[in-house]
Amino acid sequence: MTPKTRAALAAVLFLLFAVLLGIGQWRGHGKTPRAEKLVSPVGDCRQCHAEAWRQWQQSPHARAWSSPEVQAAFQHYGFDRKCQSCHAPQPILVAGLNRPVAFRAEGPDSGVACRSCHLLPDGRGVAARRALPDAPCRPQCEPQLSESRLCGACHEAIYQDWQASRYCKEGKTCRHCHMAVAAGEKDGGSHRWRGSRDPQWVRSSCRMDCRREKENLVVSVTNQGAGHNFPGERHHRVLLVQVIQRNAAGEIVLARQQVIKGVTPFRGESSAEKIKAGETCELQFPVVQPPGTADVQLLYKTFPWVADRDALVVHRTRLKLEE
Repeated sequence: MTPKTRAALAAVLFLLFAVLLGIGQWRGHGKTPRAEKLVSPVGDCRQCHAEAWRQWQQSPHARAWSSPEVQAAFQHYGFDRKCQSCHAPQPILVAGLNRPVAFRAEGPDSGVACRSCHLLPDGRGVAARRALPDAPCRPQCEPQLSESRLCGACHEAIYQDWQASRYCKEGKTCRHCHMAVAAGEKDGGSHRWRGSRDPQWVRSSCRMDCRREKENLVVSVTNQGAGHNFPGERHHRVLLVQVIQRNAAGEIVLARQQVIKGVTPFRGESSAEKIKAGETCELQFPVVQPPGTADVQLLYKTFPWVADRDALVVHRTRLKLEE
């Protein structure tokens, strides 16, 4: 190849590159910038939505992958895509609500991040509850963002429980409870996602009552606040009642517990008494050597291997047992 030929070829290639670059700029003019940059939890979202980003940082969604408990669960149950996919999901609306959630290998430490829920089905724009064409990310109204089906993509069992509850019939969705704003927060939906890891939230979801019926101590636990079965998350949560009775001399005469909800080592449920929304579960314990007292505790565990001493004491009471 002669010097003149090489020079001519270089000129043609340069011209072709310039044309292609111009076409790319023309096609991109007026369109939303790359969604990966816009909706990254550590990128442009934080610049305009600082409060929502701060709330998300404090939420279980942000720690859905990095939590030591989650990593321990992966080890316990075995690594598989079914678990991993919901702890670091690819954009859910892009895949479609009728398809299984896919695992996001890129940046899983950010857990359930902004783009997991806020990427439009086309994979480019930002999904919001209303269109804001003048905003930097030009969000578009996407009705699916407010539907409980979006939550159900990962929380499938809870979504099914909710569908069978009065909350669904009344039109009360997941966001009505779990995105309720606290005092001082802007209306628009809290991204703290209060739920099963918030002690106050768990305590407000149920009520415990104790009474004596002849030779039995009856403990009633009522699901008064959850719009789904209590406790939720079939694979992990444990709920049990612990009773310790003492005689008049202060000696322990009965130490017993009954499980309301437990799990097997293979991610199945070992008890059917999950408490449906608005319903009550009753447990009976024998009254031994009255007079005396009975200390009753409702214990909640996020994972089955949590020791009783480390469980959340949801409610506790002391009952006098007369002769």
